[in-house]
Amino acid sequence: MALEGRVALVTGGAGYLGSAVTKRLLADGARVVACERSQERLDALAEELGAPEALSTIACDVLVEDEVRQTVARVHDEHGGPDALLNIVGGFAGGTTVAETELAMWERMMALNLTSVFLCAKHALPLMLDAGFGRIVNISSKAAEDLPAKRAAYAVSKAGVLSLTACMAKEVAATGVACAAILPSIIDTPATRETRPKADPARWVTPERIADVIAWLIGEDAGAINGSVLRLYGELI
Repeated sequence: MALEGRVALVTGGAGYLGSAVTKRLLADGARVVACERSQERLDALAEELGAPEALSTIACDVLVEDEVRQTVARVHDEHGGPDALLNIVGGFAGGTTVAETELAMWERMMALNLTSVFLCAKHALPLMLDAGFGRIVNISSKAAEDLPAKRAAYAVSKAGVLSLTACMAKEVAATGVACAAILPSIIDTPATRETRPKADPARWVTPERIADVIAWLIGEDAGAINGSVLRLYGELI
């Protein structure tokens, strides 16, 4: 299998996108460590998948540096690696102009969408560089380039993910480590369908399609993607 012997750390591993990524990487032979704040959700994911031996779960708040440090160290001590870091954790908020946006919302978007990526990469990168191999895939958004009105906090935080990815890519050039960012458009999830009942979900990108791309990005043959930005828009432009 394409990812046999590789260890992948998936943040937000029990969410809609995170669980799709976890399933795909397991199917490709990877050892997957799924983490998020809720151990209950992680346990439900493990039960849904039949508690495969190649799946481990760790409750971790990726906004708390000590927890991130401990999680990455535990992955390394128990499984080796991590060979791949998939930064899936994120959040959305919108509907207000800049003048109307509360500071708490602004800070929440920056924390969930950008600081989480920074902290996890900060602690995974030294291990990857020592090993001479690693893949980091960060989830940005189509909004990072469209920069829509009334979603400034979200769009700016996701644009920050692009800038952070570009900076990391330059830092790891020619080391065997590669970083890339994925920009989905609207992702087809039950929650999205509920909030957009009149839209056509057939035009949206699915979590499974994103997971397919991620599986390739963390493979042996994807070293040339360092610094790449992949736009997964489905049928939306």
